[in-house]
Amino acid sequence: MKSADVVIVGTGPTGSAYARVIRTEWPEARILMVEAGPQILPKTGGHLDNVADLDERGSLEVLAQGGDRTPRMPINKEEWEARRAGGFDGSLLRRSGLFIANDGDPQDENLFAGFSAANVGGMGTKWSTGTPVPSEIELVPFISASEMQAALTTSAKLLGVNTDPNAGDPAAIALRERLGAVFNAGRTPDRFVQPMPLAATPGPDGLHYHGTDVVLGDLVDEPAERFSIMKETACRRVIHDGRTVTGVELASTGSSDTFVVNAGTVVVACDALHSPQLLHASGIRPEALGRNLNDHYIVSQISEMDTDVPMKAMSWIPATRDFPYSVTIAPASLHSMPRSGDIVGQPIGMGFFVSSDISPDNRVTFDDTRTDWLGLPAISIKWRQSEGDKARLEEAKDHALAISNIIGRPAAGFATFVQPVGSSLHFQGTIRMGEADDGTSVCDKTSKVWGFDNLYVAGNGVIPTATATNPTLFSVALASIGARAIAGARRTAA
Repeated sequence: MKSADVVIVGTGPTGSAYARVIRTEWPEARILMVEAGPQILPKTGGHLDNVADLDERGSLEVLAQGGDRTPRMPINKEEWEARRAGGFDGSLLRRSGLFIANDGDPQDENLFAGFSAANVGGMGTKWSTGTPVPSEIELVPFISASEMQAALTTSAKLLGVNTDPNAGDPAAIALRERLGAVFNAGRTPDRFVQPMPLAATPGPDGLHYHGTDVVLGDLVDEPAERFSIMKETACRRVIHDGRTVTGVELASTGSSDTFVVNAGTVVVACDALHSPQLLHASGIRPEALGRNLNDHYIVSQISEMDTDVPMKAMSWIPATRDFPYSVTIAPASLHSMPRSGDIVGQPIGMGFFVSSDISPDNRVTFDDTRTDWLGLPAISIKWRQSEGDKARLEEAKDHALAISNIIGRPAAGFATFVQPVGSSLHFQGTIRMGEADDGTSVCDKTSKVWGFDNLYVAGNGVIPTATATNPTLFSVALASIGARAIAGARRTAA
C-alpha cells in the first residue's frame, strides 16, 4: 500500500485489537500494519507455546526477540543455587528478548531489564495468555465503570478468554477451597479465589494458546488493498505538521533507504519502551513522554503440595482494595533446572505480584547520537526503587510464605525471592493517558495523543495506574475504546 486509511505500527495484541475493532466498526477502512520483525510461524500471529518441539520453539523464540538474536545460555548450577537461597539469579536477565537498558550493577535493586519482541504478532506470540480482570483500584478513574466494563467484555471476546480452561481439576478445586476459606471473606464473588482466566482453548492434547491470530481472525485473508501486514519493516518517523499526521516514513529493517506511506490516521502500538522512542524520533515530545515508567514486582515462592492426583490448573487470588496484590499459583516445572531439590510432594510455583510506586523520574530516555537496530535513538532506562516498594515487598514475602503453608509447605531449600525489576515484561506508564492536557500524560482517555487530530498510542504504556495484575486484558480493552473513537470520527468525516 502507498496509502492507507489507518496505519498501525506494531502487530501485538493491542495493535491487532485496533485493526479488528476498526474493521468491525468501519468496514470500508484500508488498514496497514507495520512490523519490524519477521513472521516466524505459518499462521499469522500464532502462539509459540503451541509448538510442541522444545528445540524448534527455542529457535523461533530467538528469531522473535528483536535486534539481538543471540541464543540465551540456560541457567547454571551456581545461579540455580543462588535462586534457591533467595539471592540474585543472573539467568533471569538472559531470557529471550530481555536486554539491560541501564548501567546498574546486575545485583542492584535499581537495575531494570528491558524487553524487545519483534515478530508478526509481537508479544502475542510469547505472552502467558493470563487474562485476569483488573481490580477497582487499578482501573482508570476517569473512564466510567459502564464504559470500562463494556471494553473489558470486548477485550475478552477479542482474545478468546476462557474463565476456567482446566475445568474439573480436583486438586485445583480443593486448593481453591482452602485458599477461599482464608481470602474470600469480605470480597464480592467476582474477586473470590478462582481459576486463572486464560486466552486458550482446551483440547485433547492440552491447551491451545491464543496469539494475535485469534484477535485478527479473518482479516488476514482479506485482499492486500484492504488489509496487509508489512513485515521486517521499521517505522523511522511519524510524519506530521504538529497537529495532523499525514503518514509514516518506513525502511526495510537494516536498510537506510526510506519510503513514505500516506495515512489518514496513525496508531503507534510498539510497546511501552519503543512507542515513546518512535514519538521522540518523530519530534513528538510531550513533557510526560517516556516518564512514569512502571512495572510490578514478582515475588516467587516454590511450594510442595501433597496430592493423590497431580494438579494441572492455574489458580488466582485477585487483588482488592484491602489486598492489593495479585497471586498466581500453578504447577511448577523444575525438569530443566540443574537440581530440583528434595521435594516430596508436587512442586507448585507462586507468582506474587506487587505494585510499584509511580514516579515521573522513573523513565525511558533516548540518545540522539546513537541508533539501535531499528535506526532509532538508543534507549536507556532510569529507575529507582522507592521506600514504599521495599516495604510492600517485605510484606509480600510474608504473605507468600503464609499462602505456601496453605498450599502445603515451602519447598525444602527454596527461599522466597524477588525477580529483577522488568522481569514481568508488563511495563506501563510511558505513554500514559490522562484526564487533562496538563503535562502529566501523553494521551486522552481514547488514547489520542494530546494536540493531535489523528495520532493514537496503544499498549500497556497507556495504563496510568499502579497495577499488580497481568495487563493484557486491560490494555486491549483501552485499545478497543481508541479504535471505536477512530472509526466513529472517520466515518463521520467521510
